[in-house]
Amino acid sequence: MTSRHAFLHLAVAAAFGLGSLPPARAKFISPPDAVQDPALRAIVDSLKKAKSPESSQAAFSALEAISPTSPQRDFFLGYLFQYGLGTEASLDKARAAYESAAAADFAPAKNNLALLNLASGADPAKAVALVEDLANSGDAPAQCSMGQLYLDGVPAANLARDPDKARVWFERAAAGGDSDAIWALALLLSNQPNLTTAQSTQVLNLMEQAVAANHPPALIEYGTRLVAANGVPADLPRGLALLQKAVDLGSSQAIMALGALYEGGIGVKKDLKKALEYYTLALANNEFSAYNKIGYFHENGLGLPKDEKKALENYQAGADKKVAMCLYNLAVFHDEGKADLKKDPAEAFKLHYQAAMSGFVPSQLALGTRYREGKGTPADPQAALAWFQRALQNGDLTGALNVASILESGSSGFVDAKAAAEIYKEAAAKGNPLAMASLGAMIEDGRGVQGDFKQVFLLYTAGAEAKIEAAKERLANFKKRLTPAQLQEAEAFVLANRTPAAAAAAATGDPAPPAPAETPPAPASAPAKSAKPTKPAKPTPKDKR
Repeated sequence: MTSRHAFLHLAVAAAFGLGSLPPARAKFISPPDAVQDPALRAIVDSLKKAKSPESSQAAFSALEAISPTSPQRDFFLGYLFQYGLGTEASLDKARAAYESAAAADFAPAKNNLALLNLASGADPAKAVALVEDLANSGDAPAQCSMGQLYLDGVPAANLARDPDKARVWFERAAAGGDSDAIWALALLLSNQPNLTTAQSTQVLNLMEQAVAANHPPALIEYGTRLVAANGVPADLPRGLALLQKAVDLGSSQAIMALGALYEGGIGVKKDLKKALEYYTLALANNEFSAYNKIGYFHENGLGLPKDEKKALENYQAGADKKVAMCLYNLAVFHDEGKADLKKDPAEAFKLHYQAAMSGFVPSQLALGTRYREGKGTPADPQAALAWFQRALQNGDLTGALNVASILESGSSGFVDAKAAAEIYKEAAAKGNPLAMASLGAMIEDGRGVQGDFKQVFLLYTAGAEAKIEAAKERLANFKKRLTPAQLQEAEAFVLANRTPAAAAAAATGDPAPPAPAETPPAPASAPAKSAKPTKPAKPTPKDKR
């Protein structure tokens, strides 16, 4: 059984900015799972008691002083250098220590070395090959790592995303008792559409196995589901007991989860004061994301008097620890002049930039907006496009719509109507009314995509019903251009596709180009106002995260 994150609560973030890469954050093996030497185990125990990376300095010094060296000792040392525990984080020193242990054929060091090189961009193909060799030798942690790599995909190593291969590797690791793999397999299977009764039973059995292995993420997720009756029958006592077990195992994330349940009244009676107590306890256990929650409570007077200055203090403290949400909210305070701050768009831009570089999507969107509008920084349409594209790559719909808007308008210096239409189509297929209205405008104008008048009518109707003014205007003008027979046919088409799923499917199909007689003539005047936003959609504040 493994618990590879035993020390990770000590680190503010993965060293070298690696924490945003899925392979790097998922399967690094920690010393409690690899070190067996009695002298080294004593140092492991002392590290477990450390309250911060700084307070683990004595353990680091003791480890460094051990002579002669051994593969276990070098592996341990590499881990501490990697996460900056008791010493300054150093990619080069971590790699050198892992290489020394790996040269002695110590499997955990090979695993960590490969993932470290993969995350830092050092010969990705070779790194993946090293993990795969370990996995093929029967090493369960490496098998789990391969599952994660296939689940995420590694383009730099020409490894395509393949959930089926991921499942095979997770199953192999799970058969070897790897609790990370058991839990990953449970989540992978649970995300399949239209689960059969047998599949649902299999998922629950896997979750129970991970819980029985005291796997902290499983204890937290399954415990929360039991409390909230999310996909499983409600069982408040057991759910709270599982969360408490995770707390007892040192999981500050479990403390945060308990706080969230009481904050939202999910399965329990809403109790803001109790939620605040949990967030404060999490902070005492070095869960620095709690600064954001505590700041939010002060800012909005939740369970305590409203106090923007105390909110500012907490956001600033979290920002100092590089908590992305705190950087975002601190930027909002500087932008809006809250807590008696002078309005400072330039400072807000700097804070958003720090959060955006860590992969935080709301700040990536904020940067895109600021570059586009020249707020806090000189206007730069191409930089705006780049940041919106980053948000799009992170799966954000707002980023996608902004990218499409820029590509459609050509505000970054070039027009790519076809690419814009594809983005709109993908978002429309998910039921987004703004994307539907924008796609309708592109079909009507013949820009980058083809369709027929019934699709246009359906797309505009979806936008109009969502109170998008440009879609209402487009729909009214479009109706005037339809013959009575076409209008009747279009209205019947809408009635036949009233559900969101049916509307999205019908509106985003790719029919053959319509015959001229079936399509209303293009207007002689300039096209009506496009349904796309004149300004990019701004990110919704996520202070409550």
